[in-house]
Amino acid sequence: MPVAKSDTRRATIVGVVGVVVGTLLIVLVLFANNSGGGDSTHTTPSKSRFTVGSAETLAKRITDDQTPLFFNDTATGSRPIVVQHTGTDPKAGWSAFDAATGDCTLTWQRESQDFTDCNGQRVPADGGALHHYPVVVENGDIIVDLSVDATTTTSSSS
Repeated sequence: MPVAKSDTRRATIVGVVGVVVGTLLIVLVLFANNSGGGDSTHTTPSKSRFTVGSAETLAKRITDDQTPLFFNDTATGSRPIVVQHTGTDPKAGWSAFDAATGDCTLTWQRESQDFTDCNGQRVPADGGALHHYPVVVENGDIIVDLSVDATTTTSSSS
């Protein structure tokens, strides 16, 4: 059986095209990762204000299910948060707070209407001394501002 000769020009062209395409892909990936101004810790306003949903609908759901709402932080995705409603007025009584203490995510205890951490420590339904975020009700929707720390919760607007 005869052995086929390889075309060195064709192999060189294929190799050069492969290197050029690979280099372009690397440049595109690096450009896409750095296009946010180079500050990877910057939180954009569109992600820092988290619209949870209708205050009336979610207040009824929390009351009916006897369970607060758990979410991943929409600003950085690095920590879970709880959105909780207490009271009877859907426009008031909202709070949002970290759903973890250290590396331990809180667990809701329906019977006692509070949280426990991995060590069995109790946390009140409103989050107690955990890190809180401002909450407002605007145009009937619950909005949590993850870019601002709050020492107390707020609910306002219509």
